[in-house]
Amino acid sequence: MRLAAIPLLLAAAVLGGADDLQIAGGAAFSLPKLLSRGPVVLVFWNSWLPHAEEFAKLLPGVEAAAEQHGWPGAVIVFQERRSEVGRNFPALKGTLPFVFDRRGELLRRFQVTRAPAVLLVEKDGRVRARCGPAPAEVQSIVREMAQR
Repeated sequence: MRLAAIPLLLAAAVLGGADDLQIAGGAAFSLPKLLSRGPVVLVFWNSWLPHAEEFAKLLPGVEAAAEQHGWPGAVIVFQERRSEVGRNFPALKGTLPFVFDRRGELLRRFQVTRAPAVLLVEKDGRVRARCGPAPAEVQSIVREMAQR
């Protein structure tokens, strides 16, 4: 019986589960649905990354710029437990909801090689701009967002 369970566990680990991409409330997250709303702001973050706390302090400014221009977006928390997020993250108003990407699917999709990071993504999925983890880069992209 135990041997029969091993292939099922391996398949679940490889294929993922229903909770691979979820917003903080537990509902499924749809990238195509988000992108259909126009240019979007995606923030890739994790509490164990270098500069994570310093980077997190800049996100209210990113959220304010996104809100000002009506750009939807999300904070992609990758490979992180939900219980770990609240400790190091500033309160946001909800313009950028938390999305939990436990398997790093969106990290790979957008080829994020340095994180934390902020990406401006076009409706067709092309990355218009990316920055991070340096705070000066994040401040620069916020200025760029303000000029659009």
